[in-house]
Amino acid sequence: MDQTYERRKNENQSFLKALGGKLEHIETGKAVLSLKREEWLTQHLGYFHGGVVTTLADSAGGAAAVTIVPENYQVVTSELTMHFLRPAVADELIATAQVIKPGKQLIIVEASVTDKATGKLIAKATGTWVPVKIEDAMFKK
Repeated sequence: MDQTYERRKNENQSFLKALGGKLEHIETGKAVLSLKREEWLTQHLGYFHGGVVTTLADSAGGAAAVTIVPENYQVVTSELTMHFLRPAVADELIATAQVIKPGKQLIIVEASVTDKATGKLIAKATGTWVPVKIEDAMFKK
């Protein structure tokens, strides 16, 4: 796994870490993240909550997008469309994201969320990420 990409993806990713998400693989234009099922990540029927599935797809998309911007940049999500194709009944989810249109101002990414054990497609996302210069984008108190 490329150490530069891994470090950049993991910088300040406190929300994904709190959920238990893990970076499995990252390379130029592509990222794979995983998330194991825990009771508190589910909805009333026991499936992964849709917000959790969306977070995983969003994080994978951002990880893929950040691999194609300069070192002094990060990316932020501008738009994300989720399509839930079946209930997220799984012990572990895998999100695979691929940049489909790199650009200087907008980066378009597709992400698929699957059941790790069966390979069944659970959700599909398409989104847009915007490169931002780190020094201009950091939250200042």
